[in-house]
Amino acid sequence: MNLKTFLNFTRIQTLPAAVLSPLAGVLYALWYFKSFHWLPTLFFFLGLASINLFVSAWNNLMDYRKALDPEYKKWNIIVAKNINPRLAFKLCISFLVFDVLVGLIVLYLTNWAILPLGGLCFLIAIFYTYGPFAFSRFPLGEILAGLCEGFFGFFLAVYINSYDKGYFFIRFEGWKMTWIWDFKLLFPLVLVGLMCFAQNFNIMLSDNLCDLEQDIRNQRYTLPYYLKTPASLTLFTGMYVLAGLCILVSILLGILPLWTLLMLLILFKLIPNIKTFRARQIKSETFHLQIDNLMLFNGALALSLFLALLFD
Repeated sequence: MNLKTFLNFTRIQTLPAAVLSPLAGVLYALWYFKSFHWLPTLFFFLGLASINLFVSAWNNLMDYRKALDPEYKKWNIIVAKNINPRLAFKLCISFLVFDVLVGLIVLYLTNWAILPLGGLCFLIAIFYTYGPFAFSRFPLGEILAGLCEGFFGFFLAVYINSYDKGYFFIRFEGWKMTWIWDFKLLFPLVLVGLMCFAQNFNIMLSDNLCDLEQDIRNQRYTLPYYLKTPASLTLFTGMYVLAGLCILVSILLGILPLWTLLMLLILFKLIPNIKTFRARQIKSETFHLQIDNLMLFNGALALSLFLALLFD
């Protein structure tokens, strides 16, 4: 496997979009909590890159193994680039092992409260396309993508930089465990995290809309299969409305800085992209518009937080 094939197999081009939400989380911790811990942050991003590469490679491998449509199997990268499936499997396991090791380091440097969240994301990454009851074959993909890549990506980035504030903390006294949940401080993270959730939810929803007919041939019954296209597009638009409402409420409550109002500038690009995708859902022509919107949205959020750090 040469370098170009490796990069295509792991979909390295998706990595920048994956790090924007956590980057916004780091900046939010700096702005809201005035807190930053560089060492766990470094390991967190190393683990994030590893699990992102694993998920892309693993999905390619599982799609190859489970494909029922002969035409689909022909253009799967395993066949198209003549990749040895055993080599592909070994690469996936290598990414997974590295992520586990890095995750244990982050756990050691922060607090046990991170374990159930990280563990949940880890299991979803594996079983999204693996096993007889893979999540991708049920109407769960949008919610799981929104949670793992959007909400938890943001939340964990904030948390590892502010865990010592004690708002979400596990403490042991002998065999007695106390788990602290300070909802006054958790609420802002949930509200802002919902914005990231909505963007990643729409990534998966738009992907499944574009692949609807092909997924049916491969016996993958995703959310658009049950909702049908008109209702799915209404939900698609509704997630943007949800994100917008979260921004307004967050600014009014002081959860986000006034600089966040600058995010209104991206509407000039965001809205035309939404309209174009609603008009036609073609993978090669319009799916990239949702990726563009995610990068615009999360990038604008990160930039507004950076400006707040500089000038507030």
